[in-house]
Amino acid sequence: MGGDKSNTLRKASLGGGILAAISASLCCLGPFIAVVLGASGFAAASAFARWRPLLLVLTFAFLGLAWFLTYRRPKTCAEDSSACPITPASRWNKPVLLLATAVALLFAAFPYLSSAVLRLRLDPGEQTNPTDAAVLKVSIPSIDCAACATSIQHQITEQPGVQKAQVSFDAKQAVVYYHANRISRDQLIQAINNTGFKAEPLDKQKQ
Repeated sequence: MGGDKSNTLRKASLGGGILAAISASLCCLGPFIAVVLGASGFAAASAFARWRPLLLVLTFAFLGLAWFLTYRRPKTCAEDSSACPITPASRWNKPVLLLATAVALLFAAFPYLSSAVLRLRLDPGEQTNPTDAAVLKVSIPSIDCAACATSIQHQITEQPGVQKAQVSFDAKQAVVYYHANRISRDQLIQAINNTGFKAEPLDKQKQ
């Protein structure tokens, strides 16, 4: 009976580790899918970004427990003892553990992997900036990955009157070129805030 409980706990730990890893990556998984599909942004991304450190701790805690339960030997069993027979199900424990761990780690690392992919896929190259436009510069400190930055940029460029928008994940900043007679500075800031990422103006000048 103890073995059944241990096996159930091990499976629950693996499932919990994978679920926590996926949740920790939703801050970038949603925007990444939106960017690839050309869809709108993922407004809840910033909420998941705030919880990412805790979710990563849970991921590794669950995985650590699963590894412990898989490799520990019950006290009633001696090494190579017939009292601890290897069942067909137990033969799969270690391969399943390795696969589940790999999947969890892949999701945990997704923000960094997606950033590398998007930098290659969406490299803008040399571009000239509009010379007849008002300029808004804001800091967006909660940006967690390149997918979030690209999603925010897409949302800004959809606003009427915006000529060009550049959102940098590395600098955690956005520069927007716009027609001041068609859209206001406050409307642009609100459009960014609506994505779930708060914009902080880098200057107090009204455009």
